[in-house]
Amino acid sequence: MGDLGAGPVSAQLKPGGSAMTTMITARAALVGSRLEHLAPACLVIEGAHIATLGSPAEVRARPDRHIEVPALTLVPGFIDCHVHAGFYPPGEILGGGVTTARDLGWPPELIFPLVESSRQEGFEGPTLVAAGPILTAPGGYPTAAAWAPPGTARLIRGPGEAGPAVERTLAEGATIIKIALNPSAGPSFDESTLRALVDAAHARGARVTGHIDGVAELINALDAGVDELAHMLLGGAAIPDRLIARMVAAGTTVVPTLSIHRGRDRAAAVDNLRRFAAAGGSFVYGTDLGNEGPSPGIDALEVAAMDAAGIPARRIIESATVAAAAYLGLATTGILEVGMDADIVGLEGDPAHDHSALTAVGAVWRRGRRVLTASERAPR
Repeated sequence: MGDLGAGPVSAQLKPGGSAMTTMITARAALVGSRLEHLAPACLVIEGAHIATLGSPAEVRARPDRHIEVPALTLVPGFIDCHVHAGFYPPGEILGGGVTTARDLGWPPELIFPLVESSRQEGFEGPTLVAAGPILTAPGGYPTAAAWAPPGTARLIRGPGEAGPAVERTLAEGATIIKIALNPSAGPSFDESTLRALVDAAHARGARVTGHIDGVAELINALDAGVDELAHMLLGGAAIPDRLIARMVAAGTTVVPTLSIHRGRDRAAAVDNLRRFAAAGGSFVYGTDLGNEGPSPGIDALEVAAMDAAGIPARRIIESATVAAAAYLGLATTGILEVGMDADIVGLEGDPAHDHSALTAVGAVWRRGRRVLTASERAPR
């Protein structure tokens, strides 16, 4: 492998003020919205963006720096659609190959300043978007959850509080509204309050994601128009085929987070995803980082469980890049293409066909800035 540098590249401007250029030549790259295989590959970064992309024979450039990584395949930086970023230093998440993440539950006074900081090009972590607090019934999940700092839950006492709560949460910076329907951990919303919350979010152009435990609450969520499952169904129940078909018809998106399940619950979640995907259901990559199980970065447990659900390696990449960016409305990342942010991960081997290669992170760039990988950060 060629020289990747001793550490993060902090300067993106030359002394004269123009943007630094970096050329990367690699074994291959998965490029464009179809993740087409380009081998060998040459990519030129100018400042924070991809300026040129093609085969080495095609690219004509005189870069400030040339990096050769003949063992790596370049893919878009992964987008984890379900994290709780406060549990890990942001650099650990980024160094594991996740260049963008969506936080799905944290006190607003803590998460939204972090979101704002993450927009800076020099931020040592992934770019963040967030839901802020989880809207729940009094005494409902996660009010008694040991993991949840004070302020993670926002209590909604009835339909009349739905609209103001949704409006406040969106005004704080939320990009989605998260609700809890988890009767095993406390009260859930009644039908009228649930509908009021979903209607209020939709009226303001926002989606609703649900922490949903059990088939009965899944039906309630579908009846109310909840857009997304923040996890594959919790509680270990099999989703009946008729509900799988209903979810697909409704355009429900699932964030699997399979790595948080254990034993029979994981087997059920894997089978639910298998049948949902086979029926044409939409899913985007997410791990519930912060919960017991997943590790920061591209998570081996999640990838292995998606493999067990019959998801091809290339589709896992798609769910964490092209599809996730489109779903989250991220216009400048998720694709290796000229003009896009240079959010790039170099993976060892052939990640388009080999699931194990998806977690073999050899290099990471965020907005054109080379950062330390997880292995480089580890004590030696």
